[in-house]
Amino acid sequence: MVRLTDTQHRILAALSRPVSGGDRYATPATNQEIADEVFLSVDAVKAHLRTLYGKFGIEDLPQNQKRARLVELSIEGGYLQGAAVEETPAAEEGAPPPPLPASGAPAARSNRFWPVLAALAGAAALILAALAIAGVFSSDSSSTGVGAYKTAVRGFCELALSGSAPAQPGASPEERARGYLETIETMRGRLESVPPPAGATEPLDRFREGLANAADYTAIVAQRKPPAGSRAEADVVAELTFAAGQVQAGAVGYGLGGDCVAIGDLVARSARNAAAP
Repeated sequence: MVRLTDTQHRILAALSRPVSGGDRYATPATNQEIADEVFLSVDAVKAHLRTLYGKFGIEDLPQNQKRARLVELSIEGGYLQGAAVEETPAAEEGAPPPPLPASGAPAARSNRFWPVLAALAGAAALILAALAIAGVFSSDSSSTGVGAYKTAVRGFCELALSGSAPAQPGASPEERARGYLETIETMRGRLESVPPPAGATEPLDRFREGLANAADYTAIVAQRKPPAGSRAEADVVAELTFAAGQVQAGAVGYGLGGDCVAIGDLVARSARNAAAP
């Protein structure tokens, strides 16, 4: 069974929506239709689809066959069962994005308690980091290619941070989010360009998933920051805070060094920006 993030499940569900409705000859959803349903940018959808093609081993198929084959594999493998295929209510014009599904962040949420929820997510992040430091999520440094892979990823982290520009005074939350997103997506794109070594460990999976979640939720703020005090804002803040912990714990647990831990710090700043007035 291919391991997927919550966001990847949502994208598969959106892609397969026309077919899962009962018409097996229907054309899979377009990138724009997927983006509208899952509240991501089209570029973010494309990046997720490229990752999914790789995970399902169909990246070498002709471009005009990949989407249909991905839908087939999703249905055959049971990836569309359960909540992932429930219909997504249409958003009203000008309405804020609806609440987003959690990927490990606290489940119970309320408009009045979003600071508490963000704090809980932060506590979970600290626990993950502490476990990583204690060696609970240790990696096997003797695996073939692991050393070279770690060196490459450390270089990616350094390059991504060196290319990030500080936010200009008076910048809006959306403008600051776009700056964070550029760094996160740069790092994520470089990471996805290098296949992980055989026997990749849980810390590396956590690092990669944290980056994916950070990109998804930072993109929401970059497009339109949810209203202050809203449930949508609480969701985004909690998810980004948890993603920061995933990145930091994964970087520590896999031995990726200070620059990769600093990528997690940047995600934490994105979470604070999402909570900005």
